[in-house]
Amino acid sequence: FFFPLLSLPEGATSVSSPKRGRPSSCPPVATARMSYIYPLFVIILISTVYTTFLAFNLIPQINAVNSDDTGNYFYTPSEDELYGILVSFHLMFGMLITCFVLASTSSPGYIPRETSEDRKRWVDGDFEISDRDDNQVKEIIQNTDADLTDKNVISWLKSIVILERKKQYGYYRHCSACNLYKPDRTHHCRICDRCILRMDHHCPWISNCVGHRNYKFFLLLLFYAIASLCFVLGGMARRLVYAFRPIMNTTTFLLEDLIVLIVYLICMFLFIALCMFFTFHMNLTLNNMTTIELREKKNNGDRFIRHRFNVAHAKFDNGYWENFVEVFGPPWMWLLPIFPGGKGTYLGISGEKGTTSEGDVKSRLVQ
Repeated sequence: FFFPLLSLPEGATSVSSPKRGRPSSCPPVATARMSYIYPLFVIILISTVYTTFLAFNLIPQINAVNSDDTGNYFYTPSEDELYGILVSFHLMFGMLITCFVLASTSSPGYIPRETSEDRKRWVDGDFEISDRDDNQVKEIIQNTDADLTDKNVISWLKSIVILERKKQYGYYRHCSACNLYKPDRTHHCRICDRCILRMDHHCPWISNCVGHRNYKFFLLLLFYAIASLCFVLGGMARRLVYAFRPIMNTTTFLLEDLIVLIVYLICMFLFIALCMFFTFHMNLTLNNMTTIELREKKNNGDRFIRHRFNVAHAKFDNGYWENFVEVFGPPWMWLLPIFPGGKGTYLGISGEKGTTSEGDVKSRLVQ
């Protein structure tokens, strides 16, 4: 139930025209209106958890520290412990809000058309690929027995400007909705009605696509949500136990203890679900994959689709460390919501073109 809501690749379609994609269940106007419901729900949920944690846990502890009669409070921390929790929690919570805003409002990355070179590639479809390289790409795409483990073959694949092709015949991928040629890993989102660079999925909870430019913000949003929930679950544990004391006042139980219990259970559910979801996306990051690539290509029942994915993935996969740095940047900015840079078009390394001879490549395509 939970994962389809968190990750919604249904907004993406790799076909050229939306008419050939999966039909939308709602008209565009209704979809636009409903797109604000999920973020609003998230804001209400965050506000409820924060208010409950503040009103029934932090403020009573502040009062307990400043009071001479500590018997009326469920727990009296030391001043160092209290202020340490206050500063640490609000730091995590502030980063959570920042990442939520950035993930929701930042551009996921669109096909560039600013320069004449961009328009030459993505509007006109002139990629300056030699006929020899183009024919070899078509050959390796059609040959499901090709050896994709040879370092020379991988080096050659990384040098190709556009490696992902349409079907097994090797045609360039073109989006008729945007009237643009697609860079590698780009997909058209029928919800946003735009082609998204390195599209991962369309997330209804932030009402935005998750792509090249905001994928790090999305991952940090998950990370700081988990960190904030750790503070809430750990900090409210004593308050939760206190809620199971004998009921002396029904009003106090309904307006305080019952609210604490419900919010705590919600936080436990969110913590488990978000940890699983974050682990899933970290695995994708380390392997340089997207949700669309995993679900619709790597795990596809068609062996030609799986083979085309393996060919393209050989170009993108640079090892765990490089894959991680590609998304998060250098170590000093790992935990900061700063875009690490890059165009997201995954153009081949032109300096390596032609370094491997045609005979060397062909001799290694078949094991």
